[in-house]
Amino acid sequence: MLIDAGGVRIELLAERAAWLPISETLLVADLHLGKAQSFRRSGVPVPAGTTAAMFARLDQLIERRAPRALIVLGDLLHGPLSQEGPAIDALTRWRARHAQLAVRMVRGNHDASAGDPPPACGIEVLSAPFIHAGLALCHAPDEPTACFRVAGHVHPVLRMRGRIDRIRVACFWLRPDALILPAFGEFTGGWPVIAQPGEQVFAVAGSDVMAVPRTAHGPRAGRR
Repeated sequence: MLIDAGGVRIELLAERAAWLPISETLLVADLHLGKAQSFRRSGVPVPAGTTAAMFARLDQLIERRAPRALIVLGDLLHGPLSQEGPAIDALTRWRARHAQLAVRMVRGNHDASAGDPPPACGIEVLSAPFIHAGLALCHAPDEPTACFRVAGHVHPVLRMRGRIDRIRVACFWLRPDALILPAFGEFTGGWPVIAQPGEQVFAVAGSDVMAVPRTAHGPRAGRR
């Protein structure tokens, strides 16, 4: 789905990513590599295979779009444990498969504790806001900047009600000052949001992204 975000055309992708046609750039946010590993270290049983599933989805996006660059809007790594073991090994293998692709990362709050990815990964690390194609690429959606922001951090999800059931789906949250991407990672959780006047929510529904009327959102929820 193509939208106008701060005067820039952005395509919202069902893979929970965004595409900038003007610069042929993929944007993703909040991969949180190593989160499952951290939980297991703490004795919490969590599903296996989330990292492989996420990288497979990213591989498919790169193959289909052939981007000039990939920019991660923060929280690539979840915490210090991500710098060792299967998470960083998976990142290193993925980067080797796409060695010719320019990859940049805007630091997020989890990256501050996790540390930058190893130099062998070939990921350029940036501080927010990073101005690109007339947009301020950030992790936090309220980063001080004069430009329209594209950010992550919130992990927005939408609670939708039917007559007897309700579901929760990932969504894009368009505010007058910012577009907030859903978390790209498979094991990240989510924060329910409801569009206020002047805002719009776009739900990820299978292979589609759909604008959702405010009346379908359910009761007011807080914001992270």
